[in-house]
Order: sequence, then C-alpha cells, then structure tokens
Amino acid sequence: MKYTPRQLSYAQYLLRRMGFQNPKDIEQYLQQLMLSKGRYHFNPKSKNPFKAWQFSAKAAVDALVAELELKKTPAKIPLQKVVTPHFTATQLARYSFCPAALSISNTFETIVEAGDGLIEMGEQLHESLRLSRQKQKSGSTTDPFYRRAWQNPAIAKILGAETVYTGHGADAPLFSNAKTAFVGSPDYIFRDREGRYFVVEEKFIHYRDPMNPSVIKLNKEEWAGTLATQNQKRQQEWEKIPFYFFKNHLLQVLAYLVNICDYPLEYGYLVYWLYDFKDGEAYVHKAGVKKLSLDPKNLALYNRYLDRFQQFLQQGAEPFQVESVNVKKCAACSQSLYCMHKTKRFEEVRFPYRKEDIKLYPAEFPGNLRQQF
Repeated sequence: MKYTPRQLSYAQYLLRRMGFQNPKDIEQYLQQLMLSKGRYHFNPKSKNPFKAWQFSAKAAVDALVAELELKKTPAKIPLQKVVTPHFTATQLARYSFCPAALSISNTFETIVEAGDGLIEMGEQLHESLRLSRQKQKSGSTTDPFYRRAWQNPAIAKILGAETVYTGHGADAPLFSNAKTAFVGSPDYIFRDREGRYFVVEEKFIHYRDPMNPSVIKLNKEEWAGTLATQNQKRQQEWEKIPFYFFKNHLLQVLAYLVNICDYPLEYGYLVYWLYDFKDGEAYVHKAGVKKLSLDPKNLALYNRYLDRFQQFLQQGAEPFQVESVNVKKCAACSQSLYCMHKTKRFEEVRFPYRKEDIKLYPAEFPGNLRQQF
C-alpha cells in the first residue's frame, strides 16, 4: 500500500501549503491518511487473480484537496447557531483527546469531508455490530469462529443482564442533571442478576483477524500440508492481541457514572469490539472490556479533566502542548479538515476556534508535476 510518486509529491506539497513544516510529520501524516482513506479496488480485467485487487490512495489525496479548498476561504465556514449551557460526556472526552478538536466541533457547523462517505457507512456498520445485535446473535450462533468475541467473562455477564436503556437512535431520551449542567445519552444501561445497575459504552475498531486468512492462502496451506500448524499460529496471534483503553473513552464512562441520577449506577464497562470482514460481511472477533467505578483514583481523574474543561470554556484560551501533537492521530481525527494546530505552528488554542488562524502558507510547487498540473 503506497502512494504513486506523483501522488506523494502532490500530497506533500498540499500539506506544506496547509502549514506543515517537519518532513517526518508530513511522512507520518500521509501514512495514516492513506490507511484511513486508501481503498482496494477490484480490477476485473486482471489476468492474475493475485493482482485483481489493487490499492489506490486517490481518496487520501482528494481529502487534502478538499481541505485546501476549505482553508482558502475560512470566512465562508458556517458557525454554530445554538450554544447550550450544558456539557456532554462526548465533549469532555473530546477535550481530553485534544482541546483544538473540542473547540472546532463546538464552533463550526462541520461537514463531512469530501470523498469520505464512509461516515454513513460506518454508522450502518456499527449498527450491525452493536452489543444489542451481539446479544441476539449469541443465542442463535453456534459456530466457534463467531463465538470467540463472547469468551470474555464480562461480555457473558453483559449478555446475561437485563437491558434497561438503549441510547441509540434519534428517539432515545437524554439524561440531564441540573446540578452539574450535564446532558447525555450512554449506549446502554443494564441491570445485572444481583439487581445492580451499570452503564456500558462501546467502541468499534477495525482490526485484522489473524484467524481469517484468504481462501487462496488456506488452499495453498492445505495443499502443502501446513494448514494445521498455521492455524495454531493464527490462534496464538489472535490470543495475544492487546487492548489499550484510551483516556478519553474512560472519561466518557466516568461522566455517565457521576452525572446520571435516574438509575443508581454502581459501575460501568467500556467495551472495545474488534471487527473484520468475511465474505463481505462485518463480524466481531474479539472484545476488550474495562470495568470502571467511582473509586478515588477514577473520581480524581474525572474531576481533574472537568476542571480543565470548564476553565477552558470560561477563559476562552489555554496553552497548546505542541510537543504532544501526534500527527497520526490528527490524520484520523474527525475535525482534521478545519484544524491548524496539527501543523505545530500554534502554542495557544482558543475557544471558540478562530477563523483568523485558518490560512494557507507559501510552498513551492513540485517541479516534476508542473506539466501535469
């Protein structure tokens, strides 16, 4: 998977125009952008079946072109018309992820990036993988290949609990807390077999399933007599898949535990579903679960970020930690289209986000592209 030489030269130029200066940052940003937006396309004319699927990074380059066009005229970016006095768990989580991302998402009427119709597709995909669907499938599917995701004891406990609230859909009621000015909607609230209430927040991660090789590979291994050995290696590789639970997701669960008073929530689960595709269908192959309660450590974490978050909104500015910028995370961020802080040129972030900061910078057009463009 890679850019063509011309695509790479043009993409590097576009990033320099948008303010990137460090060649290593440009390289890492483009690498992640390619992984996020690059796509395999089937070529029916290919005579070699091993080369029928060909990778294209065109969508990644198109996204950069769209960003350049938007940043040419920042004055035309529409502002949000309604500002509410409440805060949500998502906002607090986004602040802990990146203050610039929070500021952008609460300043502009953001649009879907050009060439990124994957958001709608992703929502449909996640709908097919949600815990509510897993609960249905667990009672009807006997194939061990698909039942692996439910081996986690916490998942078994959730699947056996009574569903009290489901937060998906436009009609899902919101919880509010007048005392803390909180409003929000978790993914689920359950009641376990002991009668205790708990909240669940689920996230979806596309992660290659080592136990899902291509049919061509399986046929080759079976012919060579190595299938059993390779399957054992795949099983071991799958078992070793690590889970790291991100702080912004942890804070989202903690926000629900602190602020929802309609049910006596005693604990919460953060669930990471790892999914892959088989025969054109998405399926979950592994689940990671983190149990959370309002112990002193977690409560201190929540209060620390809540204080910072509220101070940022009240003061309208805070220092921006340039050294902490991870351009790979920036390339995958939903607010990247509008962001200037990913370039590492700004040492302060404002709230609301300043249109004056959105601009282009001089950059020399690549000589090898002058004839084409």
